[in-house]
Order: sequence, then C-alpha cells, then structure tokens
Amino acid sequence: MAEWRRLGNREIVELATRLRAFDWSWKLADVPALARAFGWQVRTTRPDWVLLDTGFGVGSGRVHGRSGNVQGIEVQVTDYAQRQEQVRDAFADMTGALSVALGNPTARMPGESAEVRWADGEDTVQLMVVANTLQMHLARNSYLAARDRAIELEKEGLM
Repeated sequence: MAEWRRLGNREIVELATRLRAFDWSWKLADVPALARAFGWQVRTTRPDWVLLDTGFGVGSGRVHGRSGNVQGIEVQVTDYAQRQEQVRDAFADMTGALSVALGNPTARMPGESAEVRWADGEDTVQLMVVANTLQMHLARNSYLAARDRAIELEKEGLM
C-alpha cells in the first residue's frame, strides 16, 4: 500500500500565505494564471467553477464563483486516509502551524467535519476536515457570510 501523503507544516503555511498574498483579479477567467503560479493543472472549466489537480490528483482543487467572480479556492492538502486518526493528527498539526503563522484562529467549529478559520480583511483561510481528507480553502468573506447564514437558516428549518 502506498504511503499516506500530506503537506508538511511548512508547506501548509506557505500555501496559505502565498494564496492570501497572491495579487490577481479574483476573476474565474484568470484561474489559469493562478494555477500556473502555484504549479497546478487546470482539468475542467465551467462557467462557475474550475477543477484543478493540485498534486493530490484530478479534482484535488476547485475554484468556484458566480457571474465570473471567484468566491473561493479549495485545495486538498492530504491524501484520502484509511484511518481517521491520520486526518485528526494532520488537522491538529496544521492548525498549530497555521496559528503560529496567521495568528489565533477567528473561529473554531469542532465535530466530525471540524473547521478552523483565520479571517482577514476581505478573505478567510479555512482548514477543514472533509470526510477522510483535509482541505484548505481561501474564501471571500462576503461569500462565507452568506454561506454561513444559509447554513443557519437550514438548521432552523427556514430553508
């Protein structure tokens, strides 16, 4: 069986800080330039999303948006794990490393689909457990606020 891969702590910090600092238009049409800058491959392009290979296979990255504007960038940062403790350990390690680099998290959502956020200016870095892998997202704060509100309305049975 192949060894389970994950970004190291230095790599996750570099990814988060480079993504946050990357100077670009936040337009879906410019995702190929973003992909080139990060060494990623564009696999599929649709009007409201672009599928990427970020090093963990086809579909390991996704950029989504609306009306040509990017709302978020999603990057898989581990292989799919056979054991959930691999994901938990990597989540704890990466959260610690990102906290040193980005400061204390601005939000923590514990649970099976745990998430930690570092909000700043116009965007938020998110480290998330997604089933048996970890993803790092960079989302526009306006998109994240609307998404969070929709989730709350759904929990309240209003959606």
